[in-house]
Amino acid sequence: MLPYHKSMHQSLWSMGKVIGGSSKLNYMLYVEGHPLDYEDWFPDYKDFTAEKMNLQDVNDIQWYTELSDAVLKGITELNKYICNINKNVATGFMKAQVTIKNGERQGTDKILRNTNRPGLTIFSHSHVNKVIFKSKKAVGIEYTKFGKRMQAYADQGVILSAGAIGSPKLLMLSGIGPKEHLESLNIKVINDLPVGQNLMDHIVTGLDLVTLNTTLSLSLPNLLNPMSAIHYYLFRQGPWTSAGVEVLGTLYSQKNKSTAPDLQFMVMPLGISQDNGIFLKRIMGITDRVYEEYFAPLSHKTAVTILPVLLHPKSKGEIKLRSNNPFDQPIINPKYLSNNDDVYTLINGIQFIKQLINTNAMQALGASLYKKHFPGCEDKTFDSMAYWNCYIRHLTLSSYHPAGTCRINTVVDKSFKVLGTRNLFVVDASVFPKLPSGNINAAVMMIAEKASSLFKIRKQVHESLLFKCQISEVFYPKNKERSK
Repeated sequence: MLPYHKSMHQSLWSMGKVIGGSSKLNYMLYVEGHPLDYEDWFPDYKDFTAEKMNLQDVNDIQWYTELSDAVLKGITELNKYICNINKNVATGFMKAQVTIKNGERQGTDKILRNTNRPGLTIFSHSHVNKVIFKSKKAVGIEYTKFGKRMQAYADQGVILSAGAIGSPKLLMLSGIGPKEHLESLNIKVINDLPVGQNLMDHIVTGLDLVTLNTTLSLSLPNLLNPMSAIHYYLFRQGPWTSAGVEVLGTLYSQKNKSTAPDLQFMVMPLGISQDNGIFLKRIMGITDRVYEEYFAPLSHKTAVTILPVLLHPKSKGEIKLRSNNPFDQPIINPKYLSNNDDVYTLINGIQFIKQLINTNAMQALGASLYKKHFPGCEDKTFDSMAYWNCYIRHLTLSSYHPAGTCRINTVVDKSFKVLGTRNLFVVDASVFPKLPSGNINAAVMMIAEKASSLFKIRKQVHESLLFKCQISEVFYPKNKERSK
């Protein structure tokens, strides 16, 4: 499901409406984040990592270009750490760890391998409309399948895992959300909670900002070469096994290191100009005019992308309902860069990229900064603070990590139960009170494992109490006083 966009002032956001969710759409990067990301809401997160859960589907990247080695050598020249950032609490850079096994993408449906277990029924082609309540107890859901409205009822609870966009939408359609907003749409309010607020996202800039005077082993002609396809289908090797992102790293933009790092870098051996505007510009939401003016001149050069990622934005957005029709897309207002500090953090990221491409290792590839003015910033002196401020405000994109819209402590408690309700839970990125210092795929898997463990305990307690209740009723019938 892709919410449409009308102009260059709107982002293109995707939703993983498929078994496996957005793990079927992402870059497959596995990044656990920094301990400070979790200390006040998920202190035992290390108990639910891939290593602790013995997941064999998280591996070091196996296929990469010469760019990744040059970047890591350049990082060493700059006296930054090369380390496994999933094991080392310090900042650093590494070749990516990914959810790929034997050259194949491993979405969470494959990693967990539980879709065929007894008792699990999956309804496809179904659209959930709302949660069904009796008083404040969730008893089921209403959904539409092939135009027919239907209901499914739950014995023990309802769990929403529709993501940072879908879960707040469902809660609000069900009467859980800001009272004034719901009443304006004629939705009966069950509980007044700040659902849809605190929308956070990792944003990036710097597309095709670096050029090389040499070709890389990953290029459009190489990907289209029939030998690449044969190599993949016969041996699960070659460029078709590329994850897209080859190197990851985190660092502090400022000297204060008492908090989690605020910048991440993702190194990609391709730019969006490399397919001549056929596909990549559309999925990035780049307009034809901007592409022709800025990116098209790079189509016959080697452009690569080193993306600075804003890890902990101070700008917060919101999601609201467009109407009380469950088939209407919600209104998403991320309010990107509404806090100027976010712009300056990204400018720091660009300054680091300038240092990196001037290292001996990167100069050996002929790395340089693309110096053409971005459309709309022609009146600014290139490489000035004013220029980069303009550039970032014109070229900022989502890295597809929305979170926080049903945050813990304001919408759900630490057991993932929606406040003021019974038997209703939310488990997905919407519950994050803050963004992790890295791609959110691993963090979502970790909270899912945490929630699963809590639900198992809850079920055991429920069954234990039920058993005790039944025994009690046998030996001490109702309305009769127990003997002392």
